[in-house]
Amino acid sequence: MVRNRLIPRTLALALGVAFCVGLALLPGDDARADVIAGLVEPESQELAEQMYVDEMLPASPAQVSLEEGGGEGLVPDAAVKAEPYETDNGFKGWKVHVPDGKPLATPAVADGIVYVGGGFGTYDFYAFDADDGDLVWQYHVGDDGPTAAIVHRGRVAFNTESCILYVLDAEKGNKIWSQWLGDPLMAQPAAAGDKIYITYPGGDGRHHLTCRMLENGGEVWNQPLVGEVITAPVINGGSVFCSTLEGTVYHFDADDGELKWKDQKLATSAPWVAGDEVYVSKRVEVAGEEGAVEQYEGIAGLGRGSGGQINEELYAYGKADYLAHDTESEYAAEQLELDASVGFGAAPPAAKLGQATGNLGVGTVSGVWAYQGSRPVVKGNRSYNAMGDAVRAVDVESGEVVWEKEYEQGEARGGRALTPPSLAGDDLYFGSTDGDVICVRSGDGKELWRFNVGEPIRFQPAVVGGKVFVGTDYGNIFCVDVQDRSADGWAMWGGNAAHNGWEE
Repeated sequence: MVRNRLIPRTLALALGVAFCVGLALLPGDDARADVIAGLVEPESQELAEQMYVDEMLPASPAQVSLEEGGGEGLVPDAAVKAEPYETDNGFKGWKVHVPDGKPLATPAVADGIVYVGGGFGTYDFYAFDADDGDLVWQYHVGDDGPTAAIVHRGRVAFNTESCILYVLDAEKGNKIWSQWLGDPLMAQPAAAGDKIYITYPGGDGRHHLTCRMLENGGEVWNQPLVGEVITAPVINGGSVFCSTLEGTVYHFDADDGELKWKDQKLATSAPWVAGDEVYVSKRVEVAGEEGAVEQYEGIAGLGRGSGGQINEELYAYGKADYLAHDTESEYAAEQLELDASVGFGAAPPAAKLGQATGNLGVGTVSGVWAYQGSRPVVKGNRSYNAMGDAVRAVDVESGEVVWEKEYEQGEARGGRALTPPSLAGDDLYFGSTDGDVICVRSGDGKELWRFNVGEPIRFQPAVVGGKVFVGTDYGNIFCVDVQDRSADGWAMWGGNAAHNGWEE
């Protein structure tokens, strides 16, 4: 819902629509007015969606003026500029500072254009030229917090933290369609074929996974979930997989939504699907000294058909202090500030943050929005992932750790030291909270190069056409030519719009 970041969200919404509601109400519309003003919950998802369309957004605006405020649409004569950039090891590229300086998600790169939202709490989505960073177009959204984007079949799709799924024309930026879904939306959409998939909190107290047509938003099917999904749904081979905040893993048919299986696995990452197996990171609680509970984590392999766990002992099993609820670090304080900036003095019940706190150690909406966990990437018989400050390659047939590299963390900022890996060609690419971008050889873990951008990186890099693209916690996008044409194939978070690497 539209809200002023300096006042509570319900009050901001009431102020934003009070004038139009005051003029438009007819006898018998009092209940409708209360819902629009955020005073009560709508009786149905359909009513909420229709009221949002009727009362909140202008009808297909073409352009908006940021100086005049309000509305949504393409921004003419936007002033975001790129500047040349050179790394400390001699790589060259460009850098763009996005206004507001908020944390940025993984950029999406397709057909020579880089797509990125302005970050949690912001209202703009950007498209930049991949070669020089020049602004191609800028779209001002009707709600705050654009997620990481996906690009598929000439469309770029993303949702805002507060409420709306957008599908835009990837080349020109004009809106194809948008849909109010629910508040908050903390995961990314996914797409495959002619369909798009996204989760939202419903008016029935449950979360829902909805499948819609990519071109017009028509709903194909809808299935309930126990909570929000971790990072994004994952699509592979005619199926949709997802892990929820409290650790349940689901498998649905992608075409008709039939539930194949679901099981509580204490999963701490989105799934990765490889052939007949589904891989997730999994939390384990171990009793410590004097009754203390210690957190451990490892990789679980699940049968695609049944969901049964294949490996009795978790792969890459180790201590996972980062899964304990963090309330004292610099990063935890930043998350609280971000939540407060959009009116979350306390998270709404619909967020179900208790699930995230208990299973993932995350207790804020912005924290869940940015959470990616220890998600593995699997290619051939190798699984690669980052757990805390260590990167591991594991043989998924034997469970043997093939190689392991520890990352020497500098200033302890809180959160995870390393992003999940991006696998492009034969190499792995990571970002770090110290601002390092690191490339290691997947075969033996040898470090090939690294450079430092001077700002924390929380989201995995995109790697396309010999260039590495990263967003930082301080609102900067970096594009660096690493002089290696094999550095290609990881175009957005999770690799592609289906979030499962190289296959749709």
